[in-house]
Amino acid sequence: MGPRPPTREGDGVDTTTRVAGRLLLLFAQPLSRTSRIRLDQVTRTEDGVALTLGSHPTDLPPPLDSLVLELVQQRHGYSTLGRSDDHPWLFPGTAGGQPISSRQLMRKLTALGIHARRARNTTLMELSAELPAVVLSRLLGLHINRAEKWTKEAGSLRADYAAELSRRKAFGNPNS
Repeated sequence: MGPRPPTREGDGVDTTTRVAGRLLLLFAQPLSRTSRIRLDQVTRTEDGVALTLGSHPTDLPPPLDSLVLELVQQRHGYSTLGRSDDHPWLFPGTAGGQPISSRQLMRKLTALGIHARRARNTTLMELSAELPAVVLSRLLGLHINRAEKWTKEAGSLRADYAAELSRRKAFGNPNS
């Protein structure tokens, strides 16, 4: 078994698990997508750190921003020949050049009492109640049809409003 990743503040939770958990709980990212996040999706900005999950970068709130930067700095894959930095993954796996598996991330989160599917569904429902489907789609990388289903399920009136506004502009209504 390889060396344990560094922990923060001595609480026993490694940075990989912290970041994966926060991406799940804040941005409803499925573990299968989280595990495959590439370094080129992380961008330093004037205001902090952005992560491209969909078609537009998302500004990361503290402390997630600093945790992602920490993960970028400490990411080392472990292969049969030793440590490797020659890979594009934010979450490197144990197989040379491969990302961590979503199953491995799930085990880490489950050990903390976080059940990925339930947590993701709850987060998606909350975000869907607050954001229009088009924003969900662009921000989180959801297909627009899936985002529309979630906003309707959440009872969001914003989806209807956005559609009505779009129709008004298409027909040249001066009151829109």
